[in-house]
Amino acid sequence: MTTLNNPIAGRALPALPPSVLTSEGVLVDVSGDRWIIPSLAYGIREFDFSVLENLSAELVALLKGGLLHHLQFKSFSHFQNLYSNFIWFYRATLGTRSDPIAQIEIEHVLAYRGKLNRTTEWKLSVVRVLLTGLAELGFGIASEEATNYLRDSTLRGNIKGTSVRTRDPNTGAFTDVELLNIQSSLNDAYAAGEIKLSDFATGWMLLSYGLRTIQIAALKECDLVTENIDGVKRYELRIPRAKQRDTAYRGAFKSRYCSKQLGQLLEAVIAENKVKFADPGMDSTDRPMFWDEGPGHLPGLQHHMSSRAIAKRIQQVIEGLSGLKANTRRFRITLGQRSADNGVDKHTLAELLDHSDTQNVHVYYEASPEMALRLDKHLAMDMAPLAQAFAGVVVTTEGGGATGAGNASKIYDRSLANNVDVSLGDCGQMSFCGLTLPFACYTCRHFKPWIDGPHEAFLEALVVDRERMIAEATDPKIYTIRDRTILAVAQVIQLCEGMREEKGA
Repeated sequence: MTTLNNPIAGRALPALPPSVLTSEGVLVDVSGDRWIIPSLAYGIREFDFSVLENLSAELVALLKGGLLHHLQFKSFSHFQNLYSNFIWFYRATLGTRSDPIAQIEIEHVLAYRGKLNRTTEWKLSVVRVLLTGLAELGFGIASEEATNYLRDSTLRGNIKGTSVRTRDPNTGAFTDVELLNIQSSLNDAYAAGEIKLSDFATGWMLLSYGLRTIQIAALKECDLVTENIDGVKRYELRIPRAKQRDTAYRGAFKSRYCSKQLGQLLEAVIAENKVKFADPGMDSTDRPMFWDEGPGHLPGLQHHMSSRAIAKRIQQVIEGLSGLKANTRRFRITLGQRSADNGVDKHTLAELLDHSDTQNVHVYYEASPEMALRLDKHLAMDMAPLAQAFAGVVVTTEGGGATGAGNASKIYDRSLANNVDVSLGDCGQMSFCGLTLPFACYTCRHFKPWIDGPHEAFLEALVVDRERMIAEATDPKIYTIRDRTILAVAQVIQLCEGMREEKGA
């Protein structure tokens, strides 16, 4: 390609520095083709320019120069987004060509656009941001024709909110039954010593606040604020806003009310940190809430877990316990959707989700109406193995459920016939719990249902009562409260049947 047609050829290339300071304050070596960059969002990531084999050295040098500007003055996520989308563009249209490419032409742009559809056209929008931005910075790598075409084109952006609008069962908001499943699974697993305190606390922070994991990653121990008012200890959590444009991860905060239960849980995390982690050179105000054993490379954020590590860990924990698809974004969607369903206005919802404006909360009000689950006896039996609502152990009546308390430990349903003679099971806690018997028992890990207890009659009574409330036009929030109990009773019935079959065999 001639110099006349190619403005890159013959141009004095920028002198790239051997290292730069990123927007997160990290000194990064950029002298070679592989840039190793740490960040709070993703930990350590590699950006390899040697894969751009079909591009001329001049083009790659200009690309690097422009990306360095974004690395220094924009967020790491923005820089990574530009790099990743250029790599996709290169592999789709430039990487398969045999001739070396000295500049990006309009034919390359048109070829890439032709491979996209309405749901992926946003990728070209990101490439447009990069290429037009490079031209404005003096690092242009595309022809004037290609640049003008991109500037003048109307491109679809990334389609947002589909999982919210459709209440997608795998990526949208959790249902009430699913939320109870997650809560119970977390509580039972922690009580049994199956998960770590930090995982338990992270799970409940997601349930309570619907936080972005970058906000959890940026938390420090000093963000839990306590004060005594009239002899009562009050908790407040200073949550880093983290994702606000042109703001450091801990450059702005939102103070939120913190319940006594969550406050005490975070105090336990801090106490455990003091025992497990010690850094004599670290100021008490710099200690992270959730520790990474490695010191890390980020100034002011030493020993902080990355957002990616937190998201991966909590997803593994919750999916392993509940069997649900539980990426951390679903907790945030759930908070937004439940708030909108309960009549919260857009400004309050934007505040709850820590949005700077209301432009992205309208999707929660566009969501399809929530439909209460049709739950009869047959459907309950089908869903029981999936819900895993029962947490106890089925026992026989011949001493298998004995707790030493005689009749005091037996659980009856006073609404059933022969309720004094036939017990549903035993309570293994041996203390007063204050919960409503026997409805709360089936989802309690201390409950020991008897193999020959009247569980089918109890299930029938629950379903009949639910159908009565539906016929009386009761609010679904009321009659769905016991749905998890219905599923737990159905699971007990199946377990009892299985045990009887084994005995008969």
